[in-house]
Amino acid sequence: MSKSVIIIGCGIAGPVLAMLLKHKGFDVVIYERQSEIQQSGLTLGLSPQTFKVLNILGLAEPLLKECQALDEGVTYSQVRKQELGRIDVSRMRRGFGWPLVLAVRTRYCQFLYESAKERGVEIHFKKRCVDVLQEDERVTAVFEDGTEAEGDLLVGCDGLHSAVRDILFGKEEVTYMGLVQIGGFSPTPEVLKSDKATMRQFFGDGAHFMGAPVSSDQMVWVTTIPQPTEAREDWRRLSLEEAHEMVKGLQAASWENGPKQLIAGATGVTKYGLYERPILDIWHKGRVVLLGDAAHPTSPHIGQGANQAMEDCYHLVRLLCKAGPFTDTSLETAFTEYESIRIPIVRKSVAQAKKEGERRVTVGKEACDARDEAILAGGGHDPERMKVQMELIMGPFVGESEI
Repeated sequence: MSKSVIIIGCGIAGPVLAMLLKHKGFDVVIYERQSEIQQSGLTLGLSPQTFKVLNILGLAEPLLKECQALDEGVTYSQVRKQELGRIDVSRMRRGFGWPLVLAVRTRYCQFLYESAKERGVEIHFKKRCVDVLQEDERVTAVFEDGTEAEGDLLVGCDGLHSAVRDILFGKEEVTYMGLVQIGGFSPTPEVLKSDKATMRQFFGDGAHFMGAPVSSDQMVWVTTIPQPTEAREDWRRLSLEEAHEMVKGLQAASWENGPKQLIAGATGVTKYGLYERPILDIWHKGRVVLLGDAAHPTSPHIGQGANQAMEDCYHLVRLLCKAGPFTDTSLETAFTEYESIRIPIVRKSVAQAKKEGERRVTVGKEACDARDEAILAGGGHDPERMKVQMELIMGPFVGESEI
């Protein structure tokens, strides 16, 4: 008898989990609360973990054709008016088999959705989950429109504002971090044109700016700045009037060597407030389990959110395949092992992301000098962050996949 899995959420983790499960013979259906695939956001950093998982499905190489692989990273100090160092990012492919790339979020979501549909995954939109019921070794998702779906287990892949997490564990308190990110896409200015695909970081006094290519003639840029008043926790496209005022303020900052031109050329501007959530100690209850941002939301400062979700997908599928018949006992064993593998790693990732965010808005000349000196000594990167990054991108497996 086939095993049926309900997936709530069709962002990034949901389609990949569904394809992996279907690849292993499970019956899978995705239910998404939105009316269409996500049409907001900027870019995602995808590192070797993601490509290892997608390669199981034959999707790694096709995705690379849709993305911009990065060649190098350059770090500048706007305080010192000095380049702090360069990193050969292309060595990642040589060392780990896959590159570090930037993917436009909307294109990546569309790519995963279309790939899942091509593989026969059933996907339903406008399905907002409002309750989850468990009885007699079955789980039922109840939707706002009055319909229901029943399966052997349910996976909450419904992101930062997870309804499944709230249903299982209650709505948790969130803490505004006092930071916002503002960003957009712009034509590549002459001053930043290069033979290499270069990600540039600019560290200022109380602010940080990043610009990187997403194609041969377009770049994405994001600035992180303090904002005492709370901002909305989603990528919100600003109105023309709001964007004009925001861009005018950003241009007034001392962003030299490219950022000013990127900001001035923006074809659209979005804004996002950063919040902190406690990491759950348990990600499951009965036959329901969380995955990705639903389980471990993170700030975006080290580009690991989407990659950690891929590791979740890999290990959950591997353990479900190993579980045998889906009894309450076998699922409890699988979910407990899944958590024991993943929670220590995501704790490390989330903590490093928070630390990096704080470093990006260092205030005061003395503190900025200490930060810049550490980056300069590390050849363009913070040694502690690089150590954690290298440990993270080793996952989710070395050698051959077990699924």
